[in-house]
Amino acid sequence: MWQDGSGRAAVDRAGDRAPPLVSVPPASVPDDGGPGGAVSFLGMWVLAAVPDEVVDDVAPVLGPHIDGQRELARTQELWRRWSAAPERVGGLRALRRRGSGPSMALDADSEAFQELSSACPLDEHCEEIYAALDRIPADWRHLALAPGCRKGFPVAALAHGLGPRRFALLPGWFGDMVLTSQQVRETLPDVVAALELTAEQRREARQRAVEWLCDSGDGDPGEAATMLDGVVPLWHAAVERQAGLLGCMFIPG
Repeated sequence: MWQDGSGRAAVDRAGDRAPPLVSVPPASVPDDGGPGGAVSFLGMWVLAAVPDEVVDDVAPVLGPHIDGQRELARTQELWRRWSAAPERVGGLRALRRRGSGPSMALDADSEAFQELSSACPLDEHCEEIYAALDRIPADWRHLALAPGCRKGFPVAALAHGLGPRRFALLPGWFGDMVLTSQQVRETLPDVVAALELTAEQRREARQRAVEWLCDSGDGDPGEAATMLDGVVPLWHAAVERQAGLLGCMFIPG
């Protein structure tokens, strides 16, 4: 069984087959409301220390999808919109639609941010991701984060919490990254700068992250602290072990 650093099962193994999802539906299914209910899924972000040889094998497969998503004209348009006015993005708000009374929904700016942050270009490569995680050495298995969000995406919450200026310092694209050990060392200063927060800044960042986890999705507020407090120690640990890093935001299947 593959576990995250907290000891919680993130991926389970069944022989040599791709690991099934643990404790949550493996694909989009009707919510608890029944066939007419909303569609439910689990968005997961895995960030794990991996050997350079794993990076060498998966980078040609995963890297082009990450770069391609970042370079799309629509992606750049959405990024500029968020960067220009991040304060306009928020959770559910009481909106009045034409011909009906007020209801709780995301406004236009928040829907645009949701589109930006939920693309998941690696979603079609779960098999490769699981295979890469299976190759993590036994004594590195604790060097990982695996926050999840039901009906949402955890890195979107981290981005909303940090804001575009700080979030842009993180490598990759909305949690997706394939870094060699050298790249991990080179990016450490920017990662530290992105997450080096005063007590008040951290409180505000956590509040915004929780807002997105729990309003746009149905997440656990504790996952905000997992990300805000866990990324830098994991980066340091990877540097100490001369490890690469594999980061993937996807819907396990």
